[in-house]
Amino acid sequence: MAKKQFKSQLSGQIGEHLVVAELGRLGVIATPFAGNVPDIDVLAYANGESVAIQIKAQRNGSVSVDAKKYLNLRFEGDIQIILGKLDDVDRKLIFVLVKIGKQSGEDEFYIFDQGVVQDLIHEGHKRFLNKHGGVRPRNPKSTHCAYDIKVLADYKNNWRLITKSLGIS
Repeated sequence: MAKKQFKSQLSGQIGEHLVVAELGRLGVIATPFAGNVPDIDVLAYANGESVAIQIKAQRNGSVSVDAKKYLNLRFEGDIQIILGKLDDVDRKLIFVLVKIGKQSGEDEFYIFDQGVVQDLIHEGHKRFLNKHGGVRPRNPKSTHCAYDIKVLADYKNNWRLITKSLGIS
């Protein structure tokens, strides 16, 4: 396994287990799936209710995403045209973005739903394409995009999104 891929796997594992531990502190039973279930990294349970959670973990930088997962895109030559947001995206799927700290206790958690991600990708990719006349400068066929953790400040430690879904006050 390549060193970069190994570090990415480690970050994912750390992120999932940090979320499981935090949920345990909140009185929620949770278990990670270690990448075997599409769109579900952790399943949380309390009060007879369960909720699927997608975890994204990273040590630094922006969160990378393929715009095709969220947007209806069309190409006219090298020009990308955003036709709108995809309808089949589960906008209510809960995401936890974990910014892994250098030491224990320095981790940050941002809890929001996939609708927030789709909206960020829609606005950010549209802004980027408009800035460049619809053509990505380095690789016109790329649909890669990213968003910065800073835009998620309102969702920091928003554990209420999960506990409310599970009927915990």
